[in-house]
Amino acid sequence: KQLWNRALSFLDRGRPGDTEHTRAVVENGRALLAKEGGNPRVVIPALILHDVGWSQVDFSDFITAPGQAKTEVGSIYLHMGYGARIASDILNDVKWDPTLIQRITAIIAVHDIPEEIRALGDLDATLVFEADWLDKFAPARQERYVRPAKGDRAIEELRRFLDMNKSRWFSTVTARELLVQIASGA
Repeated sequence: KQLWNRALSFLDRGRPGDTEHTRAVVENGRALLAKEGGNPRVVIPALILHDVGWSQVDFSDFITAPGQAKTEVGSIYLHMGYGARIASDILNDVKWDPTLIQRITAIIAVHDIPEEIRALGDLDATLVFEADWLDKFAPARQERYVRPAKGDRAIEELRRFLDMNKSRWFSTVTARELLVQIASGA
């Protein structure tokens, strides 16, 4: 509860929709934890705090970038660095376990870079990444992240895009199952 209250003050100052996105990724994280294991004292706080850094950056490059180009804009990298520092402050303020704070902030610092997450070789980092990225493809957020176009052709293009990249982004069985559900509801 304390983490949510602290995170909300930053999420409300970030990109429009970040609060709803964060609620959704926490639910994704719970589903992944239930089936894949992992440490909820790492995964859940990392998910609650993963996007607090957007409150500190000019994200106009993110807003104006088309679809998949959003993953390469400068503000993506800035928000992760700021987010890790803000998360550290919040977690220290609420007296979270210091050994977990280090892991949580390390995950937040790279949470939008698939290669960096995989390099960590850490189930908790994988679950944070997958919970976050699953929401990017949810119908409620596709326009924000991946699909500026509308209609049947856009849905088919999204499905092809997911098919091409799912093995690169999603390594857990549960995330792949959830992705199939998301894609079929697209």
